[in-house]
Amino acid sequence: MQEFWIYIFIDYEYVRCAKLTVTEDSFELEYEQSYLNLEKKIDIDPQNLPTDGRKFTSNELFSSLLDSAPDFWGQQLLNKKFNVPELNELEYVLANGLEHVGALAFSSIRHSEPMQLTKDGWKPHQKNQVELNQIIEQTELMIKDADRSKLKELFEFGPTLGGGKPKVSISIAGKYYLAKYGTSLDSLPEQKIEYATMKMARDIGLKVPDIKISEHSGRKVFMIERFDRCIIDSNLKRYHFISALSVCGWYVNWQRDWSYPVFCEFIRKAGKNEREIKEDLCELFKRVAFNIAVNNDDDHPRNHGLLYKDNKWRLAPLYDVFPKSSSTGTFMLAMSLGDRYREASKRNLMSAIKYFELEESNAEKIIDDINKFVSEKWKDYFREQSISEDVIRMYENAFFLKI
Repeated sequence: MQEFWIYIFIDYEYVRCAKLTVTEDSFELEYEQSYLNLEKKIDIDPQNLPTDGRKFTSNELFSSLLDSAPDFWGQQLLNKKFNVPELNELEYVLANGLEHVGALAFSSIRHSEPMQLTKDGWKPHQKNQVELNQIIEQTELMIKDADRSKLKELFEFGPTLGGGKPKVSISIAGKYYLAKYGTSLDSLPEQKIEYATMKMARDIGLKVPDIKISEHSGRKVFMIERFDRCIIDSNLKRYHFISALSVCGWYVNWQRDWSYPVFCEFIRKAGKNEREIKEDLCELFKRVAFNIAVNNDDDHPRNHGLLYKDNKWRLAPLYDVFPKSSSTGTFMLAMSLGDRYREASKRNLMSAIKYFELEESNAEKIIDDINKFVSEKWKDYFREQSISEDVIRMYENAFFLKI
């Protein structure tokens, strides 16, 4: 049996909130009574681990804790750091730094503050400033299978949020950004494409964090402000986040269960205010319409989520939208939608409008406006970023009017 403390960030400090007990065949999470007595307590998971309960058991690691683990890139980095083929799910959570999404932290039961699992045992989290140029250079060394001793900064700051590509958190001019910098192995100018696509989304009126593109070590870097972090009077504030995957009770290998209508249901359950719930459902509808318009099939439930801010759960801002070039003119979404399952089409989205609580005329106008804007303007946005005409031709069958 193993026991760990779970902490959550409230105001400007981590508060111990629960104990995680791990046995050979089960996981048990029990909230601390002192935490339940707090006026400002936050649910780790508003649906599956609410604070109006106290003890919860599962035969799998709670999905909301897995939100704190890195995805493919971060896992590869930790494998290299620990010098092992792979860690287990819980080890990926415990070995990650504090720059994962959301506001949770962990330690062994022997410690009384957040700690990080390392190859040499539990260590305090590091707080040094990231040097992006060093991170980029060391990423290239890792790709070339360089000696571990040459990857110090990368090991220290690299594992952050999920995703399959390199990224790191960085503070710039009083704001906290996620920097996506890519590698020499990239076959497309991904940072410029993502920036152009997210700029389209912002200009259409979707809720997009502050975005920018810059250059470091000769490489374009796409930066998106972290909506789960805020710097106030030089102090870093962390906001809790839970992915749609977790709040809906799904796991990564449960793709057949992923569903926009189900996520809509949980937006309603987590919300407090009727007006805000309807705003969030409408915003999600617009995002699905935009995903369809730009051929984004990476709309899986870890790329949607709820953010706890101002004492309430709201739909988190838009992130991780990347168009996919197509040679067929058709594609499927990652989550089921309407009568035509995962088909990325206007007709399928229109068949699901009841879940988003929209009137037919309003829903159709939203789809048509987004489709028209994207199909007419996308080349301008790409060319503004000096994306080559060869790449633009690759996307001709992606940005077109969907029916």
